[in-house]
Amino acid sequence: MTKLLSFAAVLVFSVTPVSTPAQFSRAVSDKRNIEIRASEKITVPAEIATVKIRFQNKAESKDAAYEENTKVSAKIIQALLDAKVPRGAIETETISLERQEEMSRPNVVRMRFLAAQEWRIHVKASEAQKVVDVAVAAGVNQVSEVSWSVADPRALEAKAYAAALNRAKAIAESTASQAGVKLGEILSITNSVSPIGFFTSDETATLLTTRRIPSSVRTTPLTLFPPSIDREASVTVIFAIEK
Repeated sequence: MTKLLSFAAVLVFSVTPVSTPAQFSRAVSDKRNIEIRASEKITVPAEIATVKIRFQNKAESKDAAYEENTKVSAKIIQALLDAKVPRGAIETETISLERQEEMSRPNVVRMRFLAAQEWRIHVKASEAQKVVDVAVAAGVNQVSEVSWSVADPRALEAKAYAAALNRAKAIAESTASQAGVKLGEILSITNSVSPIGFFTSDETATLLTTRRIPSSVRTTPLTLFPPSIDREASVTVIFAIEK
């Protein structure tokens, strides 16, 4: 776990009313106070992965396109189930069957049908590589995205907030000691937390872009590199100075 920090301290010897929203506050009246601003960033390994996979095919007729897509899609799903991926972790994203016009040669239009199914697979980050390998071997010809997150975003937020608050307390104690005063109770706390990072392959630039996988290279694994997930919190804390 990595922590990055920043802070600012303001020593005030006058009455300072507090009117900004805060998680905790009490009136600052007839008290000298110390205002501390501190930030902490908590970094943890990714715990959850969402793998987006797709199979699509073309055929001369609607029925042929649909039949082939249904057959291969069933094979893909069964392969994932055989690999111990829970059925509840497999989510159908899209399914389509459409007619397309293609120019086969000058002034000759060829009618074809495109069938496609797309799924999102939700698994532990440590199992994302297995999902991609199994799915591609079973027939998947597009891997478009892998998103990474943590199992409990709120817990990570609370950890970042607690770290920032502890840092603010430590700075306040040091500031009071250097100023020759005694630190008193907390009068107010205002906090803010950066948005949780749900990283995708585009954001992390670590692995995959939307791509079709030619059958000639399907035996070469696509290597996944799970990123770390950051959560940063900042607090502004006002402490009383005891008389």
